[in-house]
Amino acid sequence: MALSLKGAITMIDKSKFEAEDFLIDTTFQHYCAGTDQLSIDYWTKYISQHPEQQKTIAEAEKLYRLLSGNKAKLNERILAFQESFDQVKVVPLKSRRIWWSVAAAVLLIIGLGSIFFVEEKSTPAAVYAKTYQTKAGERKKIMLPDGSTVWLNSKSTLKLDENFNESHRLVSLQGEGYFDVTHSKKPFKVETSEFEINVLGTAFNVKSYPDEIISEATLIRGLITMQPINGGGIITLKPSQKITLYKKTTGETVLPQQKRQLKISHPEITIDHYQLASDSTVVETAWVQNKIEILDQEFGEIKPMLEKWYNVKITFTSPELEKYLFTATFSKETVEDALKALRQVEKFNYEIKGDQIKISK
Repeated sequence: MALSLKGAITMIDKSKFEAEDFLIDTTFQHYCAGTDQLSIDYWTKYISQHPEQQKTIAEAEKLYRLLSGNKAKLNERILAFQESFDQVKVVPLKSRRIWWSVAAAVLLIIGLGSIFFVEEKSTPAAVYAKTYQTKAGERKKIMLPDGSTVWLNSKSTLKLDENFNESHRLVSLQGEGYFDVTHSKKPFKVETSEFEINVLGTAFNVKSYPDEIISEATLIRGLITMQPINGGGIITLKPSQKITLYKKTTGETVLPQQKRQLKISHPEITIDHYQLASDSTVVETAWVQNKIEILDQEFGEIKPMLEKWYNVKITFTSPELEKYLFTATFSKETVEDALKALRQVEKFNYEIKGDQIKISK
């Protein structure tokens, strides 16, 4: 989905802006990318008129390049780190931005050491798997080589790039995962079949199952950028925001009636806030706490979640059943316990045969 920025520049007081504030401005993103002349002209003029903010803006530009997957050559990265190292001597200790310079300096020392003294290392490196999988009804916590933590939900696969944590941190995900990414100058990228997400250090949830009509990304803290695989602009998410992408279906994909209507009546991409349950649990990430949070959702909508959670297959005998609305929380309940609880809200019958469940009126 292309995002047009022309005419979108508004008069906002930017005198108190930090680097992150500049970065979430879409016109500033287009200025950094060089994709919109109006944005380029505006920010070029703004920077010349506000020399007191040039350091902050330069930091924001640096962050943009990292988040958008800048592939600078090694010598260029080392030079950038050296420049940051020099800045440590002049930036006041109370400044929030000294953290970036110190981090760059430390990485420069570590990076140069690994280049010139790699043969002197004698401690064997830890061995990590390149692929992690979960079965239906299974959830797993994973520690990555860079120190990041990933929780995998049911029927999910996480694959690490062959060179993960060398110059970059690239993973691919099919299914659902909650990521708590450690801060590093090495960009962290998550690839799914529908979109790519770039981060530095943050916590977010990604849901992209091949058998579901929507894919989602929910930001808990930090900053991420997302770009659809099939083209479109870079979208920046702020904490508490959720982006939903409605997949384009093929003739081979058979969807429930209400989902076909949903696809027609909704735009391809929507941005909203995550949902909070009555106890302030974030609905989209409740599964990390081994809970299912259902908040005013249709039976047909929660069907895939129940199937993966309990490792069952659910079928409805009537489309009307799929429209029943529920709000509920499940943790240690069996699938039959869950069905009994839902039946207290809307009347229906169920029949369980092994892993097959039939819902009828």
